[in-house]
Amino acid sequence: MTRRRRILLLGLAAAPLAAALGFVAAPVPESLFLDAPRAAVRFTDRRGGLLTERRAGTAQRRAVLPDGPIPPHVRAAFIAAEDTRFEVHPGIDPLAIARAVWTDVRSRRVVSGASTITQQLARLLVPRERTLVGKLREALWAIRLTVQEPRERILREYLDRVPLGADLAGVEAASEAYFARPAERLSLGQAALLAGMVRAPARFDPWRHPDAARRRRDEVLARIAAGGAIDREACESARSVPLDLVEASAAFEAPHLVAAVAARLPEAALVETTLDPELQTDVEVIARSELRALADRGVTQAAVLVVDNASGEVLAYTGSAGFFDERNAGQNDGVRAHRQPGSALKPFVYGLALETGWTSATILPDLPQHFATPAGDYSPQNYDRRVHGPVRLRAALANSYNVPAVGLVERLGVEPALAVLRDAGFESLAASADDYGVGVVLGNGDVTLR
Repeated sequence: MTRRRRILLLGLAAAPLAAALGFVAAPVPESLFLDAPRAAVRFTDRRGGLLTERRAGTAQRRAVLPDGPIPPHVRAAFIAAEDTRFEVHPGIDPLAIARAVWTDVRSRRVVSGASTITQQLARLLVPRERTLVGKLREALWAIRLTVQEPRERILREYLDRVPLGADLAGVEAASEAYFARPAERLSLGQAALLAGMVRAPARFDPWRHPDAARRRRDEVLARIAAGGAIDREACESARSVPLDLVEASAAFEAPHLVAAVAARLPEAALVETTLDPELQTDVEVIARSELRALADRGVTQAAVLVVDNASGEVLAYTGSAGFFDERNAGQNDGVRAHRQPGSALKPFVYGLALETGWTSATILPDLPQHFATPAGDYSPQNYDRRVHGPVRLRAALANSYNVPAVGLVERLGVEPALAVLRDAGFESLAASADDYGVGVVLGNGDVTLR
């Protein structure tokens, strides 16, 4: 290899290192720590009662620690749980990285991470892709933060932003939500519980999974004791003290409605809904009662929408019988979900027939019939597996017979029937007439409850 080529290769190898050193040495822009203003978005019922409160532009509620020293219990708990060498490493922890790599290699899967508190802050300030390049960029930001900023500020900025479940960001907001007190008044056990939530806020949510939250709290307390911040006696005492959790905020009503409205009005400061609070409560109670009565039939979920037909106002909106029912997908909104409507569309087709000259006394054949469709021969059946001969239109509708309804669509035309449904507001029926066929009247197309 010639001397000139060696110099060229050394220069190419040194260029990324020089760029990284230059990046680390540059001052951190103060604007990085400034959050855009977040106006409170309040959702109220028709009487002004608070349904919930969110933050514009983000789903998280955030509060920052007051000026002054970081509460000692909070400091000890989060450093023990997330970064025991926070005070000495350069932003990344080589020992933790080596341990994580060794653990992952032995397990042949990723079971351990090595992100320091500074790396987590870097990720919150400068979001990255979940790639190797993104991880390297995060590491450079962590080193830059450590070089340019006091560790006290790094820890405070982290504690003010760390996600802690229930749409909460920051220790101060979480302290108020879970314990109804500022972070400076948290007990050691309470601080340990919050610190233990960082890696899996949903799994260790103390409202929904109290046993898992306590086990994780005890692990953090053991780590605090192992680090020498407390002795074994203090650790055992903290384990025995009740958490003194408060109930989840009552201002979390009609969550599916709030989510639906928030998606459409993200910039609003106040959303006044037409919800009737007493009726909403009654509907939720009735839905749960009906599900209990239908449990032996395998019915696990329900959704209810109550609308004032004259004004169009939504009076009650229940997307599921239990928002936090994970087993039965309680956070899925049954009001907005696309489902087959069954016989609910039949009256629209009968209305079209009446508009075009048919009468309620018109005779319709309820006899075995076969209809040619793109998918092949289609022979509808009634729910009672019988045919009833010639029947008047009003009887066919009143009894919800399938065969006369399908025959009616064939005679009126699928396209005119679809046009009536779309005019009525069924926007989800956007496919062609051939896609639905004559079975559209029996629910071939998915629609929402609304």
